Amino acid sequence: MKKIIKIAELIGSDIRSRQNADHILNSIGNFSGVVELDFNGVEFISRSFADEVYTIAKENRDNVVLRNMEGIVDSMMSVVSESRTNKRVRKTENANMKEFSDMESLSAYLSTF
Repeated sequence: MKKIIKIAELIGSDIRSRQNADHILNSIGNFSGVVELDFNGVEFISRSFADEVYTIAKENRDNVVLRNMEGIVDSMMSVVSESRTNKRVRKTENANMKEFSDMESLSAYLSTF
């Protein structure tokens, strides 16, 4: 059994808040079959919303399928997916630590750039 959730109808075409993912979770409820999140008509999603959708999909593994993601929606989901799978590496071996005793000395240093 499959359930299709049309994101544009449920939330809208411009989704900018992490809390909107709660609407998806409420729509899924206790449904045990495959849930298809259909992004047809969605023009924009924020990174925070994409992060929540990614979590929903990962927690439900094979039961949640994302469909019809285009443009910025697809790009944002790709960015979130890559950031979750490729851990950030911070290179600090060549970093120079600067200390400032007041805002004046900090401002003077920053004005040299």
